[in-house]
Amino acid sequence: MTRELEYFLNHSKYQLKHKKVHSVYFGGGTPSLAQPSAIESLLRTLDKHVGLTENIEVTLEANPTSVEQEKLKQFKQAGVNRLSLGIQTFSNRDLKLLGRDHSTNEALKALSSAKDIFEKVSFDLIYARPGQTIEDWRKELKNAMSIAGDHLSMYQLTVERSSPLHKQYLKGLLPIIPDGDIAAEMYEETVRISQESGYTHYEVSSYAKNQKAMSRHNFSYWQGMDYLGIGPGAHGRLTDAVSNERVRTFGEFHPDKYMSLCEKEGEGIRKIMPISFHDMAEELIMFGLRTRMGIPRSRFKELTDGQSLDKFLDKEQLNMFVENGFLVDEQGAVDDKIETYVPRELLSQWTHGGGIRPTKKGLQRIDYILPRLLKEASE
Repeated sequence: MTRELEYFLNHSKYQLKHKKVHSVYFGGGTPSLAQPSAIESLLRTLDKHVGLTENIEVTLEANPTSVEQEKLKQFKQAGVNRLSLGIQTFSNRDLKLLGRDHSTNEALKALSSAKDIFEKVSFDLIYARPGQTIEDWRKELKNAMSIAGDHLSMYQLTVERSSPLHKQYLKGLLPIIPDGDIAAEMYEETVRISQESGYTHYEVSSYAKNQKAMSRHNFSYWQGMDYLGIGPGAHGRLTDAVSNERVRTFGEFHPDKYMSLCEKEGEGIRKIMPISFHDMAEELIMFGLRTRMGIPRSRFKELTDGQSLDKFLDKEQLNMFVENGFLVDEQGAVDDKIETYVPRELLSQWTHGGGIRPTKKGLQRIDYILPRLLKEASE
């Protein structure tokens, strides 16, 4: 992967040497199985070509079964400063249902070790699991809050077609999965309990103790920033420095084919697709409004070749959602609490023309709001 990284960093088409790196994320699979020296090599390559800032966020995804304390220390020495643990649940029964290979005790031990070593620690939980009641989730969540680090990600269970869980569901082998109404109530309880525990709900599924704990890497996705994806199956979004065209990159999935491509071409990309300004606009709205930050008008204009945010929104629906307290349409004025849910480096985006953002209750209903707010492509 170091070879592919150097290829892109030296590619004149993208001019990545002139970009500032806000975050590095080692994910996809179980990167904690890698040697810390491999992580260190990639970070050194980045530092050599673009220079890493002192406050850069370097996240490593880890499985609770692959995080021995000594290895975690080595990852920290290699340059990792944030750990994201894939815990999903503290129920041994449900861990088996979800096909996880760790136990509750292993999850607790991994979390304790991570908090001893890293200043920033996050883990994920899944709710609306088969057989789970609202009271079950309430108890599990309160226990999780008492031992959590500075960040949590909490998702509603999605049963993917053809997955082992889906096959069990079709055979009637699973306990009853909570319906939409119960799942919605679980989500509301998630927001309430997390806020009572001192966490800010800054994105639909994300909760942070403070501004510093918010995931910088995820904000790069939500706010339309470029990101370079390297490694088998990795996705990226880049800007052509000459044409200003934005493209998506898709890495070869199969490791052997990926390595062969890197040997021959210097990179392992299997497909590059252009992103139209219209697609970029819709993506900015769909992802931006899933955060409390929302969409700054100046940033939207910058990333869509000068187009107006309001052009893509149904004005009547926007006004209705504003009047009912679900959205805020700020014309230059800025919420005096905005620093609690927007990373510091992005605050300046709100000083030029304001923008549109969801309120606390709007964020909880954003999946209902978005399809009604967006104009039809044909309009």
